[in-house]
Amino acid sequence: MKKIIPVLLASALAFGAAAAHAEYLIKFSHVVAPGTPKGKAADLFARLVSERMAGKVKVEVFPNSQLYNDNKVMEAMRLSDSKTTGIMAAPSLSKFVKFSKTIQAFDIPYLFNDIDDVHKLVDSPVMATMTDPLEKKGLKALSLWDNGMKVFSIRGDKPLKKTPDDFNGKKFRIQSSEVHAAMIKALGGVPQKLPFKEVYQALSQGVVDGQENAWSNVYSKKFYEVQDFITVSNHSYLGYMVVVSAAFWNGLPDDIRNQLTDIMTEATAANRQFAAEADQGDRAKIEAAGKAKVVELTDEERAQWKAAVAGVEDQFKDQIGADLLKKVHEVIGH
Repeated sequence: MKKIIPVLLASALAFGAAAAHAEYLIKFSHVVAPGTPKGKAADLFARLVSERMAGKVKVEVFPNSQLYNDNKVMEAMRLSDSKTTGIMAAPSLSKFVKFSKTIQAFDIPYLFNDIDDVHKLVDSPVMATMTDPLEKKGLKALSLWDNGMKVFSIRGDKPLKKTPDDFNGKKFRIQSSEVHAAMIKALGGVPQKLPFKEVYQALSQGVVDGQENAWSNVYSKKFYEVQDFITVSNHSYLGYMVVVSAAFWNGLPDDIRNQLTDIMTEATAANRQFAAEADQGDRAKIEAAGKAKVVELTDEERAQWKAAVAGVEDQFKDQIGADLLKKVHEVIGH
């Protein structure tokens, strides 16, 4: 045993030295906690790169907006001209609308019945049509990662069940998405755009009454501690597009780029599993905490919600593209 320990230590030090002096460095920035589906997938990507590409590529992960927020990271990627250091991130899909209006399709309420519908679209050739315009803006789309279907939470004496009655006069934090804003207005509420890192404080201080998010974010950021009710609306999808500075990515040697692509495919498959587990596990943890009551919608109530937001798709059809939306509906089957 005494002989084995120095050998293992030497091996670990050599591995660390190789990683530290890698030819290429990728700085992976994201805004959520490490224990979320995105955080876990980013850490897995970094670990697999270290295991398989030591001396060639090193990935450093910066969670919780430690390096950049989602808006600043995309500007940093677009401005970067380094051939050896690449910036990678996984901002929410709504952040990409200013670069490609087609991405707004993912924000349309009740477009997807469930996460399987989302995967049908993401895994189809239509996805490339939606992401290709990003490369002209200096961003290379590598993958799309799940968080899950979104639920609504609210602070007050009654849950969100009837629309517009339960939404009237209530302020809801949303991402910077005009589709989200139109949805909140259609439901009867008042949309309020806020950065993700400001949501907990805004909820706790009453700056906003409620918010919409996937279960993992509601749990990891403790939103349930400052909300009274969570309605299982599953009204839209929360996902993230993994992107990297295009100049860096396109300048990589083919073998390194191909290996990184394969590892990203593995991380994406794992992310889907992480998100599926969080969808049930984090909801159960929130219910067990006993602070926010989880409320299910009846079929009749859900039908009322869908009817209330039915006009949102038509409102953005011209921006997204009528032909593209037709293809999206064909892919998901409804």
